[in-house]
Amino acid sequence: MERILGAVTNVQIDIVDGHFSPSRTWLFNHKDEDKISAIFEQEMGMPYWQELNYELDLMVKEPIQYMDMFISLGPAKITFHLEGLETETTLAYFEQMPEIIRSAIAFGIAIGIDTDPAGIAPYIQYIESIQCMAIKNVGYQGQPFDEGVYEQIQKVKKLYPDKSIAVDGGVSLENAAQLVQAGATELVIGSALFQNTDSRGTIEAFQQLCENVITQSES
Repeated sequence: MERILGAVTNVQIDIVDGHFSPSRTWLFNHKDEDKISAIFEQEMGMPYWQELNYELDLMVKEPIQYMDMFISLGPAKITFHLEGLETETTLAYFEQMPEIIRSAIAFGIAIGIDTDPAGIAPYIQYIESIQCMAIKNVGYQGQPFDEGVYEQIQKVKKLYPDKSIAVDGGVSLENAAQLVQAGATELVIGSALFQNTDSRGTIEAFQQLCENVITQSES
């Protein structure tokens, strides 16, 4: 984490429950339970919580049942995966959500590479962003980039022009420009960042590349 302090303001944490995807991560793999309990009891905060905004990417089946746990981590944003949601339960949660939560946390919906983005429609009034996954098997690092995401981005942009569009999975300096050109407004960088010894330099390269694309599109 120290490698990116001062270079970014937002950090996305992938949380996988072992049901939505076979792997299990923090919160579901029974590791660091003492630290997790301390965070839940507000005896300590997330690492560098004063300097970073945490976003939770919930690769979790029916995540509404765990919402108290997720909210207790103090995230700035929570992203649900459409394929893991039970529609009636999720809509009821949004409709009954206390204003204090609604005002403190942004919500998003993620969709798989082969998922019809029309399925987001029931939730659209409650979310601020849509995350397009650019890999086939969600929940695993280091997977190959799927170029089908370019078309997916364009579909999302046409259906929901007022929403931010994020891309997660296989994002690299080689495809970042084309992703922004297709309509992406946020890029989630994982392997391309942490497998590079110069994390800050990599972040700066991504930022400059994206700024160049935006400048060119406006000129």
